[in-house]
Amino acid sequence: MTNAQPSVLLVHTYYPQFLEDLYAADPGLADFDFERQRRRVLDTSFCVSDAYSTGLCDAGCRAQDVIVNADAMQTQWAKEHGVSLCQNIHDTRRRIIAAQIDHIRPDVLYVFEWCPLGDAFLSEVRKHLCLLVGQIASPLPANRTFRAYDLMISSFPPIVEHFRGEGTDAEPLKLAFDDRVLAHLPDEPPRHDVTFVGGFAPSHPDRIAWLERLLGEIGVDIFGYGAEQAADASAVRRHHRGHAWGWSMYEVLHGSRVTLNRHARIDVRGRVTTHLANNMRLYEATGVGTCLVTEHKENLSDMFEPDREVVTYTDDPDGVRGNADCIEKVRYLLDHEEERAVIARAGQLRTLRDHTYTIRMRELCDILRKRLKGS
Repeated sequence: MTNAQPSVLLVHTYYPQFLEDLYAADPGLADFDFERQRRRVLDTSFCVSDAYSTGLCDAGCRAQDVIVNADAMQTQWAKEHGVSLCQNIHDTRRRIIAAQIDHIRPDVLYVFEWCPLGDAFLSEVRKHLCLLVGQIASPLPANRTFRAYDLMISSFPPIVEHFRGEGTDAEPLKLAFDDRVLAHLPDEPPRHDVTFVGGFAPSHPDRIAWLERLLGEIGVDIFGYGAEQAADASAVRRHHRGHAWGWSMYEVLHGSRVTLNRHARIDVRGRVTTHLANNMRLYEATGVGTCLVTEHKENLSDMFEPDREVVTYTDDPDGVRGNADCIEKVRYLLDHEEERAVIARAGQLRTLRDHTYTIRMRELCDILRKRLKGS
């Protein structure tokens, strides 16, 4: 290990639908060499893209990315390095990642969970690493123990508390915004008055009903996956405008006068916490200069000043009061353009000051260096 410049291999898992859409839109992509495919996928700015690796390199590490379930890309790497494949896709993914670890020999393997590699595989590769780190802020799968990890990173405080309670080293690390996207966004007036960008997954059990109630009073353009879960007659289907992956998401947010946010319900081994703010939309929306309307949460002020940098609405279990307050706030913002623009600008300035990946990766690099020194 080189203490002055530790090396980090970041293992990502992307939404399968995103990968399917990307490769379907560019049929020749799967024939490119590994590096060209990787660059093409990362250049979409989907999820965190290469913001971690770029930020870690700027902070004094050496870092690179692999996407474990980008099968065409990973298969190409295997061909280029003489790695034989298996008939079972899960075994193939593990074999390729193992070969990449052996080829790159990183000091740190940094795995973004949810990851298909599994506890047994991680336990096996752990012996070849100085440090095995996992990051998760989503519901913890019942079939996983995460015990192979030396360190768990999470932006969600209950997950940090959970792992520490189990005796696993854990550190909090807030989410962030990739400010590089700003150079690529069009300089044009907003195309949407109000948008909602997000998915409809099991961790979002109330989103469809919440949006249906809002749509009875205000117009909302909806972007994201899983809208087919809404009933055929649902207003959510009528207002659904398709997926918004990567650059498309940023363009939608940037092109919105107001965008709405609704947090997932994160189950941490049977404990569901609903009073904390913690999702990417907080940073993505404010970062591109959009006026964000989000639920009032008790820790929101740790990230943004409520009703000055973001607008908050009250919430309650049945959604009645929360919907009325949200509708009132949105209508007010649409009717008071100067106030809306001032809040949007204040939110963007706060994000660019405190919540970029450049800042966050310095924090992460310090965390990794401390653990590597201790090891």
